[in-house]
Amino acid sequence: MIVASNLPQAHKGSDNRIAKTAARTGAYAALLLGILACLFWYAAPAAHAEGQQGMLLAMHEHAQSGALGSDGAVLKDKLEDGVMYAVRILYYMALLLASGMMLLRLILPQSDRGAEQRRLMERWSGFAVKGLLVASILYVFIHAARVVRELGGDGDLWLRIFMDTTSGQLWLALIVLSALGFAAVKLPDIGKAVWAVLLLATESYGGHAAASEQAVVSILSDFVHLACAALWAGGVMLLLLFWRADRKEAGRFAERFSSVAWITIVLLIVSGAVMTWTLIPSWLYLIYTDWGKWLLVKTGLVIAVAAVGAVLRYRAKRRELPRGFWLKLDGGLMALIVAIAAIFTVISPMPTGKPLNHHQMGEDLHYTLKLSPNAPGPNEASLTIWLPEGVGVPQAVALTLRQEGKPLMNVSLIQSEEGGGIAFPGFNEYRYKGREFVLPRPGKWTAIMTITGASGETLEREFEFDSN
Repeated sequence: MIVASNLPQAHKGSDNRIAKTAARTGAYAALLLGILACLFWYAAPAAHAEGQQGMLLAMHEHAQSGALGSDGAVLKDKLEDGVMYAVRILYYMALLLASGMMLLRLILPQSDRGAEQRRLMERWSGFAVKGLLVASILYVFIHAARVVRELGGDGDLWLRIFMDTTSGQLWLALIVLSALGFAAVKLPDIGKAVWAVLLLATESYGGHAAASEQAVVSILSDFVHLACAALWAGGVMLLLLFWRADRKEAGRFAERFSSVAWITIVLLIVSGAVMTWTLIPSWLYLIYTDWGKWLLVKTGLVIAVAAVGAVLRYRAKRRELPRGFWLKLDGGLMALIVAIAAIFTVISPMPTGKPLNHHQMGEDLHYTLKLSPNAPGPNEASLTIWLPEGVGVPQAVALTLRQEGKPLMNVSLIQSEEGGGIAFPGFNEYRYKGREFVLPRPGKWTAIMTITGASGETLEREFEFDSN
């Protein structure tokens, strides 16, 4: 009788659980469909010529969007940029937390001592995977929608972006892997780690590293950097969650994670330095580009994290529970670092200067001076001069750059055998290239050219230009 009387209640409880699960699933499906519908509506563009779409699609693969003409258009661009950066930060945070939690399962003990930590991590990993899928869809479709709008395309261009471009294919892979995270949560620890590695490898292949001249080294260092960042960010988040859920488990996890954290921070610094070396040709770019400035801020925060980590490691070695203040500070610094990393991964590490191409005609001298990119850091310089046919070959050609209040800067020139320049009747052409030329700072400069002719006479010309 007791068993019979309990059967309806058991069935009722089971039905309630099924109903709740179905409701949650329906809610997530409705949310995702709503997001997709809004994004497709947002991306609805005006019609444009198909031939121009193909050309612009190839150009857009690694291009950055710029301002439109009017103030309203500029404001709209800034708002869209803000939304894109916010979504990028959300995606980057979800990526590191979800993959980090999966990787950190490998450090948990298999005995009963780690059973409670595993139970809690199983629950939190599920939430992390759900957040990653939503963030990935937002990230991919907002970026793809902006490409479609800028190229003035229609529905066909969406398919071409995802089928014909490397970025689109990587975006699809990210969404598929994010969806597979629901299955990865149920896999053994090694399966969870494999899923996390595939996810991080896909992300590392789609950033600035792939465009580097040392692509293999850059991509590998980017992957190591991402993996270490995931371990560190995931560990910091888990420490905070354990501290709120069970202080004793927080102490046990802190004892295991403290050693891993130090290794990851060291590898983060090393891999970050290698990747920076492959991306920028001069350390001056750290000072004069937005990318470099963000990197310097991030480096300062990493130093602060190392100091906080030393305090937490000291307490863990003494088998003392971590203090809430230090954990919250570590979590806040982690969030700032991840946000900065998300921002400067979509900013070009190269300067955005406007190349100089200055040509001047004269009765006894024509010249053309070119500087590229005409921004702080390594530059390519070329000077072409035309002298009257009767004066002979110049003995020496010098190029000097002057900035008010600063020492003169001599640019070493070597004669170039390249031809194909503009021919001026009655003049002979002579070409020179700058050797190891580094522009130290932006601002207003004066270029001074001094030509010593075959008979010893000297011609001097100068003009002002702005370096960005």
